Amino acid sequence: MFSSLNTIFSLRNFDMQSTKVLNKLLKEAPKNTKGSKEIAELRELIIELMKPRLGKLRQILKIRMVPATRDEFQDESEDWWPDYELCSDWHAITDINGLLVCTQDALKGMPDDLKFIGEKFDFAYSVAKPETIQNKTKNYILVDELIEDMEDFVTNFSRLCSKNLDERRNLYDLASFTMDTADRIKVKIFDERVFVQLQSRIANLRNYIRDFCTLFDTQVESKEEAESVPTDKLEKPQGTLATEDVDKARA
Repeated sequence: MFSSLNTIFSLRNFDMQSTKVLNKLLKEAPKNTKGSKEIAELRELIIELMKPRLGKLRQILKIRMVPATRDEFQDESEDWWPDYELCSDWHAITDINGLLVCTQDALKGMPDDLKFIGEKFDFAYSVAKPETIQNKTKNYILVDELIEDMEDFVTNFSRLCSKNLDERRNLYDLASFTMDTADRIKVKIFDERVFVQLQSRIANLRNYIRDFCTLFDTQVESKEEAESVPTDKLEKPQGTLATEDVDKARA
């Protein structure tokens, strides 16, 4: 389980609004007073780096996996496989291989962005904190840990994509070589599992980023954008696979 969940829950257990958490971390300062410039720059940086990231994640979350059907005019002798399609208005993705590559592209550079935000946060805190506070507060430590956890999550997520790409390539190459139904079913089962896995992790990452940005009172997603992501992205195929074929594929 992603450890920053515990960090977020710890922040919420303080029973305060996100803006109150922010006020304890970075005390609000009138314009042109101590820390006001650094706090404003931090918020601007978060919006600049995280808003485009959320846009890419939303587009990936809109992708749906739908069963494909043979066109009645298609040549019956023509090989027809795989029997699903990925529907996207944003990217010309046709299969899980393309979705994995697209996900890696969306994650690329994000750990560095988060690290940069962490450095800016530390600097803004050191400038804006009241002189009476000598040590870093518990809330500061929690947010600092949250940033590190998000970095780790994104790094491990990208590695998982690479692992899935390698495994999928091996399964696909074997199925293409043998043309065996069982080998093809293995690819289909793998693709469906990875699709659900990717969508779940991307949805979690999107929520983590939104919660993180809320802590700093930054608007990175409009209400319309937040509501634009569908909930049902995996449509059930029409018909079922033969039981003996599925059992053979899973053996």
